[in-house]
Amino acid sequence: LNLIFSFRGIPCIYYGSEVEFMKKAPIDVGPHAPLSTTGRAYFGDYLEGTVTASDFGKYTATGKVAETLNYPLAKHIQKLNMMRREIPALQKGQYSVEGVSGDVAYKRRFTDKTQGIDSFVCVTLGSSATFTGIPNGKYVDAITGDVKNVTDGTLSIPATAKGDIRIYVLDLGGNNGISGQIGETGKYLK
Repeated sequence: LNLIFSFRGIPCIYYGSEVEFMKKAPIDVGPHAPLSTTGRAYFGDYLEGTVTASDFGKYTATGKVAETLNYPLAKHIQKLNMMRREIPALQKGQYSVEGVSGDVAYKRRFTDKTQGIDSFVCVTLGSSATFTGIPNGKYVDAITGDVKNVTDGTLSIPATAKGDIRIYVLDLGGNNGISGQIGETGKYLK
C-alpha cells in the first residue's frame, strides 16, 4: 500500500483490504471456484451503519462501519489518502531515480505555474536512501514530522522498518509544502 499510494498512477485496492478480509486466501483462482473460498469475496457486513463526512478524511461513524474504519489497516489507508491529497507530487508528480541511491527510493515533482504549485518529494521504502542534486531547503517527513535542512543538495534518509516509508516534502512556503506529520501514527506507519 505504501508503494501504490506514493508511486505513479492511481492507487487501487480491493474492497475488504481495509479489514484484511479473507487474509491469505488466493485472490483469483479462476472462474470455477466459489467466491466464498477466494479473496475476491466481500460480503459487505463490515459496512452496516452510517458515516457522515465533514471534510476529506474527517468523519463520524456508527455501527459496524465505525469498527471497520478503526481497524489498523483502514487507518493506514486513511493516512496514505490524506498524504496523497495534501502533497501534489504524490498525485501527479513526475518520477525520477536520477541521483537516488537506495533499494526502493525515488523522487517526484509536480509544478503548475498557473496555480502556483511546486511540489517536490523524496521517497524511500524500507531502506536508507541518499538523494543528490536536489533543491536546497527544509524537508519535512509526512510520516513523522522529522525535519531535515538541505544545504548541499544532498538528503540522506536513514533505514526504516521493512515495508515502512518516509516521504520528505520540500517546504517552498505557501501551499508548496507541509508543516509536519500528516495524520496519526499507526500500526503500519511510525
